[in-house]
Amino acid sequence: MKDRYWNNLVTSMSSGQCILVLGPEIPVNKSGENNIGSSYTDALKEQLMAELEDDGHRGVAATSLAGVAQQYEDRFEAGMLRTQSSEFYKSSQLEPSDEHRKIASFPFSLVLSTCHDPLLEMAYRSAGKSPIVNRYNLRGDRLENPEFVVSRAIDSPVIYHLFGYYQEPQSLVLSENDLLDFLIAVISGNPPLPNSLKKELLRNGTSFLFVGFGIRHWYLRVILKALIRVLSITKTGGSSVLVEPLLQGVSELEMQQTILFYQRGTRIEICAEDINLFVTELDRRLKASGNNFIQPSAPIGPRPRIFVSYASEDQGLAAKLFSSLQQANFEPWLDKDGLRGGCDWNQTIEEQLRESHYVLVLQTPALVAKTEGYVNKEIAIARDQALRYRGLSFLIPLVVDSLSPDEKIKELEPYQQMPLRASSYDQDFAGLVSTLRRDFQRRQRL
Repeated sequence: MKDRYWNNLVTSMSSGQCILVLGPEIPVNKSGENNIGSSYTDALKEQLMAELEDDGHRGVAATSLAGVAQQYEDRFEAGMLRTQSSEFYKSSQLEPSDEHRKIASFPFSLVLSTCHDPLLEMAYRSAGKSPIVNRYNLRGDRLENPEFVVSRAIDSPVIYHLFGYYQEPQSLVLSENDLLDFLIAVISGNPPLPNSLKKELLRNGTSFLFVGFGIRHWYLRVILKALIRVLSITKTGGSSVLVEPLLQGVSELEMQQTILFYQRGTRIEICAEDINLFVTELDRRLKASGNNFIQPSAPIGPRPRIFVSYASEDQGLAAKLFSSLQQANFEPWLDKDGLRGGCDWNQTIEEQLRESHYVLVLQTPALVAKTEGYVNKEIAIARDQALRYRGLSFLIPLVVDSLSPDEKIKELEPYQQMPLRASSYDQDFAGLVSTLRRDFQRRQRL
């Protein structure tokens, strides 16, 4: 690749204006062994082929994961395909490769991934970073595809799994039918991709680095081209680099046709280098540039004041939420920290409730069971305050555990409820932060 493209890429990464788009053809490591040169996609494909043959299905006629997965789905059913694939990811002895680890050292704040596996997340954690994992579920709805926040801090990057995540089998995009359903869902916006993701992709001057797409497969070429068009990736004023080493093994005519396919109407530079050599050279150039990464500045302007209402049994979770809100540049209030000796308890809490921009209620089994207690008075005051706001959020119940409709507090049913589950705390908290910030920005414009 020419120096000017290298320089553009290094500059955009150093300035926090480059998004990594990760494909499924990234090499992986096998536990205790050197790089095995194949991808998780290849490993899963071989597993599904083996199961088909064990079931008496001979002559699997497919070279791609999507093709093999389609035959598996035809032989059994879609639910079994997704379940078996999820179990494979959970039990596999594959580990992050050198490529994963080098990528984890790069200054990306957002990774758009078409992989189902947790390998990049593992590499980030090994590098001392705290990635936030989100995913798109084409079989869900708007509530199951929540908004999230990209802080643009390189030590807490967001990994957004477009093709679903292995821990949620129903979200996985595997077979040829799945890929068609995915395209229909993304193009139609049903369910929609989060607006927070689209906003990041459309930031002016944003560039993209595409790695691991293995475009020897036509279905991946079409998927990638569709994503570029639908997400308007080429309208940001930046440029893009597509790393595709497998072009080295095709004829000159096919190589030129493939390059033209991507470059038509876009600003994409095709890099036909080995992935390991590419990330090694990129690592060298980033280090040579001095690693002068531009860190994001703290948000400017007033900080939203947030009252956290909870049952005393949930004090630990309330403290965690309080700390998270502080780190996200909000001004939370918690009775444990806000009340001082000699305070008039009733007066102080009522004043704080009325001066807050938002009230978050931790709706847990403990709160549902508390028919007596001051927390009930807090909720009553918050409901009264919510009448002042029309078309804006104020009182937001946070559903911490799985509660049936009959178990939830009826007085909170009219208000927008959001999840805050222990199993996906970072993801749910990011969605909450995005909702609060958008709503607060609307208030500032009124």
